[in-house]
Amino acid sequence: MLSDLPPGFDLGRLRYAFGGAAGALIYGVYTFVQLVKAGHRPTLSDFWRALANVTAGLLVGTVAAFALGPALVAMIPFEGLRAAVDPVAVGFVVGGLGWELLPLVIEGAKRWASRLGKEKSG
Repeated sequence: MLSDLPPGFDLGRLRYAFGGAAGALIYGVYTFVQLVKAGHRPTLSDFWRALANVTAGLLVGTVAAFALGPALVAMIPFEGLRAAVDPVAVGFVVGGLGWELLPLVIEGAKRWASRLGKEKSG
């Protein structure tokens, strides 16, 4: 199975992706549990919405960690500290934060696209 990967594929990035998926999954389940603990009685549609949210969070967390993990580690200024960083832990943080930051990024992209559209049309 690993021999079917394209040449030059960085297997180390899969560790970032695994950590990102784990971070997004745990954060998504935590968010749903907090909703239930707050006294909200979940309906069947709440469960479906939570499943969709966790699935989307898993995809975003995995892709974000796969893409951003190595770049974030490269920004660490000290070589010794950079070498000691665990890719799964970095992916976990990126996956968990990706869940929280994605709505902000989407809103920012909408505002930017709206402003760009107004500039082009007027």
